[in-house]
Formats: sequence, structure tokens, C-alpha cells
Amino acid sequence: MKSSIARRSAVTALAALTFATVPAAAAWSAPAGAPAAQQQKTAHIQPLPTSPVAYRFGETLARLNGRELEVTFFAAIIPHHRAAIEMAQLERERGTDARIRTHADNIIANQRHQIDQFTRWLKQWYGLTPEQARQKAPQEARQEIAAMVQEVRRMVAELRQVPAGKRFDVEFVRRMIPHHTSGIIEFLEPQSRADHPQLKVAAASGINTQEMQIVDFRTWLSEQGR
Repeated sequence: MKSSIARRSAVTALAALTFATVPAAAAWSAPAGAPAAQQQKTAHIQPLPTSPVAYRFGETLARLNGRELEVTFFAAIIPHHRAAIEMAQLERERGTDARIRTHADNIIANQRHQIDQFTRWLKQWYGLTPEQARQKAPQEARQEIAAMVQEVRRMVAELRQVPAGKRFDVEFVRRMIPHHTSGIIEFLEPQSRADHPQLKVAAASGINTQEMQIVDFRTWLSEQGR
């Protein structure tokens, strides 16, 4: 019961982080009554929404314990990180903003490190590859992971259609904010309930890193509409 309450509180706080605006002087959308042209100018800079499947998967993880929780988490977070790296590599190839390109470098380095770490732990602790871990996950979790994989593939495919330049920076950030939010949702349960203390530490680190990037990404997006 306490775990469920704590998780709901964490998700509520995450939603506040994800949807909160930066200071009023840098509002996300044009004020009420603003000319239509101004509203159209600012509409494109809002982040894409976080997938409802990510929230459902978070609820699924909340019902798991021990080995099943850790294996299912690994099965989801490894492909999730791979997609983030793919998007960040595209930003390195096509983006122009130095601040966002630095974030892309950090995403590549941090998430490659965690993929290596999680793949190694999965093998050491449970004798599984990431693909085998996915097959061991409960049916509901497998379906949700498959749906999330399809969603991020579509997100990456859309990003590949964006030409190089400042517009690419914007579209990368618009997608990375919900992608990071989904990752934080996946980290919540292992952070508080993983059997292995080193996984708890890694999950807390993942949450902290992605939360900080979300804040900076949102601030940067708001600046593009001024």
C-alpha cells in the first residue's frame, strides 16, 4: 500500500515537471486573444505528449516484485535507451544548436553506459540476454513493451524526415522530452523496490539525469518562441 501511494506521488510530481511551464515571461503558447499568426508560430514548439502506454507500463511494473520486476524493467529500458541514442545521433548529424548538441552527446554517453551496465547485470544475475528477458516478462508487459517500441520507431522515423538545421533541434527536443518522461516512469519502481541495491542507485541516477535534461529542454523550447 505504501509503495502504491509513493508511486502515485512520484508520478504526480513527474507530471508536474513534464507539463509545468517555465516562468510566465516564457509561456509555451500565445496569450488568449493573440493574433492567429502568433499562435501558429508558438504551437509547434510544444513537446509531444507522453505515451499513455508508458503510464500503463509503469502500473504493470508496480504489480511486480523481485526477479520479475528487474527482468521486466531491463527488457523495457534497454530498447528505450537504444532509441534515445539513435535520436541523439541524428541530432549530432543534423542539429545546429550547441546547447542541444551537447545534450545529445551526454545522452549518447550516459545511455550507452547504462545499456552496457544493465545488459551485464541481466546476464550476471539472471543468465538472460535482453531479448530473452522480454520473453520472460508477463504477457501484459510484453504487449506494452512492444507497443512502446513501435511508438519510438515511429518517432525516430518522423525525426528522420526533418531537414538539418534549427528546425531539427526543435523537433528533436519536442520528442526527447516525452521520451525521457517515459524513461523516468520505467525507473520509478526499480529505484524504490529493486532487490539489487546497485540497480536502485542506477535507477535514481537515470531519473535525476533525465529530469535535469527535461527542465533544460523545456526552457530552451520556450526561448524559441520569443
